Order: sequence, then structure tokens, then C-alpha cells
Amino acid sequence: MTKWYMVIQMKKIKYYLAVFFGKLSSIGLKIARRNIPYYPGYVALKVCPEFLKMVKKPKIIIAVTGTNGKSTICALLKDSLEHLGLKVINNDGFNIDTGIAAMFLKQKGKIDVAILEIDEKTSGEIFESIIPNFLICTNLFRDSMKTNSSIDYVLSQIKKGIPKSTKLILNADDLFTVELGEGRQNIYFGIEQKNTKKDIPHRFCDLIYCPKCDTELLYHDQKYYHIGNVECPKCGYKNPKRDYNAKIDYKNQIIKINQYSFPLKITSIFNIYNYVAVISLLLELEFKEKEIKNAIENIHITESRFHETKVDKITIINHMAKGQNPVACSSVLKYVKEEKGNKCVLLMLDDVTDNRYSSETISWYYDTDFECLKDDSIKEIIIGGKRSQDLYVALLLFDVSKEKITCVSDEYDMPSKIKGENIDKIFLLHDITSFEQSKTIEEKIIREFSK
Repeated sequence: MTKWYMVIQMKKIKYYLAVFFGKLSSIGLKIARRNIPYYPGYVALKVCPEFLKMVKKPKIIIAVTGTNGKSTICALLKDSLEHLGLKVINNDGFNIDTGIAAMFLKQKGKIDVAILEIDEKTSGEIFESIIPNFLICTNLFRDSMKTNSSIDYVLSQIKKGIPKSTKLILNADDLFTVELGEGRQNIYFGIEQKNTKKDIPHRFCDLIYCPKCDTELLYHDQKYYHIGNVECPKCGYKNPKRDYNAKIDYKNQIIKINQYSFPLKITSIFNIYNYVAVISLLLELEFKEKEIKNAIENIHITESRFHETKVDKITIINHMAKGQNPVACSSVLKYVKEEKGNKCVLLMLDDVTDNRYSSETISWYYDTDFECLKDDSIKEIIIGGKRSQDLYVALLLFDVSKEKITCVSDEYDMPSKIKGENIDKIFLLHDITSFEQSKTIEEKIIREFSK
């Protein structure tokens, strides 16, 4: 036997052991009633570091990365493709190598499509093992100071790892993601019409100077933050032509993309971009207009992001606000402000992971558009968690009336503080790590208003 033959055989043995122990750990978690979805993948990669290279993959692999919107796009795509008759696997938001490995361990029978949500900072490492047919990049924003605070660094990490054969589906209205398409196969999507709403000015903009010549950029139209129609007055650098150009008809709830028309299922501008990205990819996969229409009639936003319950005349909305991410959180606050009726807003934006170590970065509060909470339609604001006093100070600095703010150190006490006088909607805004806690608090609110 040659040395290389022995090496190959050892790799195969490690791979089969990884599959065995990964699946065994999954059974163990069920017996122990522990919910750690990525753990089987962690075990598999420990046993066989090359597991992701060696595992059997479907013919179509769609990767989704970017700062905001990854999970939403993956959920919309999964719903659409399953309705179109394809068998789909998805890593359900566990977007690093262990979560992706766990996804492949769960696949049974023939799989048509794998949809991979991939953390933008570690995407290069994933692409060393998995070559996607398509890569959607939603947008790139400044994120948590502890992880992805430098857009240039994140952009370089994605750039260096993209395989040459991968076709990119990019947001033409974000000049950061546009950079990824230079010299590669690419398709651009975007929204044509201007933003006519008079919004609160955002507290920051990540793209002020031209990435080519450092001249201050001219914004012809700002959809939100740096997303929009931009041009450099000196060198002429600007958004590329959109291959999929969207026009929104809010009145008739229709979105037109090129010559096609689709029902508009989502109204917030940041989610419309997600929607356009999904439809653009489905068109690239050569599905017909009628097939896509039928598919998107059945889509829904994943319940970990948005869940609505009606109790008597009050609507209770449990909505993820993604703490330590000022753009994502501000987008949700803007949505709350624009909703009709009188509102009570519960804020539980402490990071559970940080709390475990009694440490948290709170500087992101001061980049977030908390001015939205000044709106007269917002009658009550209840802040819960260990950092409630810090957030209280931030809201006061944003000139939010202290008369409508209540602070509690324990999130579970928030429901008892709701006065509920002349309130039409209660918004429970929670961090990405606080979904389980938010469900318990939501149940408490429902009990309070069911009495």
C-alpha cells in the first residue's frame, strides 16, 4: 500500500466516525432534552476536521451572507423552493461551520437544494470546503464592536474566499456589496423609486466617501442609511445597472421586477430588499412568473423574528430587534413608529451571552435611532434587564419623555408594569439571544390581558 492510499483510507475512516458520533450526540441531546442544534456538527468537526469537504452535497447550493437579512432570506427561500416541489435543507440561523455541519448530518434521502446562512466574517473559511452555485449578499453595515465593527475587514474576508465559479446576487443599492462583484459573475438587484417619506435622519452613515477616490459622495436618494442611489461627483463611481429592477406599488400591494409582477407580502423597506433578492434568485433558477407568484403567496417570516397574537382588542407583537446592531434595531423601531394605533413598547435588548460573563458593550445604543420612540403614538415604554438603566439614560439623551418610561431589572417583571390604557398594540422587542425569554414574557402578557 502506498502512503497516499493509507492517508485517504484514514480520512474516510475519520469521516464515517464523524457521521456516527455526530448522529449519536444528536440522539443523546434528545434523551437529555437539551436543545443545542449545532452540537452534533461540533462533534463531527472535532472527529474529522475535513467533514464539510467530504460530506455529500446536493447539486444546488445557495449561500446567503451579509450584515442584516440573512435568516429572513433563507426562510423565504426555503418556503418558496419547498412550495415549488424541491427538497431543501437549511442551517436555521446557526451560521458558522458547526451549524452547517449539523445541517448536513440531518439530511435524509435525496436533497435538491442546500441553503446556507453564512456569517460574513467567517465566510472565507466555509468557502474553502463548500462551493456554492449562488451567493446572495444582502448588505454590509457596521455591526457589533466585538465582532464585525469594521466593514472594510468584513468585506476583505468575504472577497478573498468567494470561489470563481460562484454566481453573485448582489444589492446594487449598496456600494459595499457592489465591490464583491468586481471581476466576477454577478447579478444586481435593487429598488428604483425614490424614498419619499420624511424620516428621522439616521444617526450615522457608513459610506460617506468614494471608495475609489475618497471624494465625498452625493446621495440622490437614501432608502435607509447608505442604501440608495449614490454617485461620486469627481470620478463618477456610482451604483451599477440593476439586472432586476424593482418598482413598488404600495397602494395595490404589488411589486414589479422588470416585466414581472408579484404580490407584495412585506411592507418595510429593509424586508422588501430581502424579498427582491429572493425573487431575483428564483428568476435566475429559471422558475416561471406564475410559479414564483404561487410560491411567495405561501411565504412567512420565521416566528423567531416576528410573531403576532390578538387578545381581545389588543395585538401583541413579539419582534426580534437584534441588539448590538444599530441598523437592524433602528429598522424595527422605525417599523413600530409607523404602525397605526396607540402602542406600548417593551425593550429587552440585553445580550444573554454577554450577561453570562457580566459584561456588555453598550456603545451601540448611541448609534441607534431611539428618537423613533418619541412619537406621540407610543404611550408606554418598559425597559427590562440588567442594562435597563443604561438604556434609560440613552433614551433620555434622545429626548424621549421620561414620563412614559418604566425600568425593571428583571425582564420577567415587564408584563406587570403595562398599564394598557387606550393601547391598541404591544410590541415586545427582544435581542437575537433572548428568543426563549421573549416567548415566556409574551405568554405572561397574554395571561395579563386575558383576565
